Amino acid sequence: MTQEELQRTFIAFREECIWLRNCYNTYAALFESGEDTSRLLHQTAAHFFHDLNRILIEYVILQACKITDPAKFRKRDNLTVATLNIALKRRGLLTEEIREHSKGVMRYRDFLADARNRLISHLDMETVLNMGALGEHSKEDVSSFFDSLQEYCDAVGNVVGVGPLDFRCSPGRGDVIDLVSVLRREDGPDRP
Repeated sequence: MTQEELQRTFIAFREECIWLRNCYNTYAALFESGEDTSRLLHQTAAHFFHDLNRILIEYVILQACKITDPAKFRKRDNLTVATLNIALKRRGLLTEEIREHSKGVMRYRDFLADARNRLISHLDMETVLNMGALGEHSKEDVSSFFDSLQEYCDAVGNVVGVGPLDFRCSPGRGDVIDLVSVLRREDGPDRP
């Protein structure tokens, strides 16, 4: 892989990481921002927001697993941490810092892989029928994953020559924060 190909590959990977972070930020703003927001969502459209909660959880799990998948599946290359690390190693760019951050990213996969494989990518009958809980982890685990992902992307961006890019925040005007603000303004005592 040439330097230009490595940069292009990394930028595409980072875009997927940005999308994952945006999806998680949407989830967190709606479903982890406190009792007032939970009550508001329930009063506004309980079934819709219940369904959206499940969709976002499953999608975030799927996206996190995709970027932490093995470098290859069958004969196809995957755009993953492993793929980038292999390319970086071949070019002599895989630093100890990048290795450590990639370990932090990959640790999170350990929580999610069974849930992705048994409930999201496939419907494992035993898991579904027994109502098995898979993928449970703490808020600290989530924070650690996203911190490691940000630091990994910044470190790789630096060594491939495209620089760091902070993607911790939501996009801005017209995002989920604006949606919740509108719902709050329209919320009133007579609302069902």
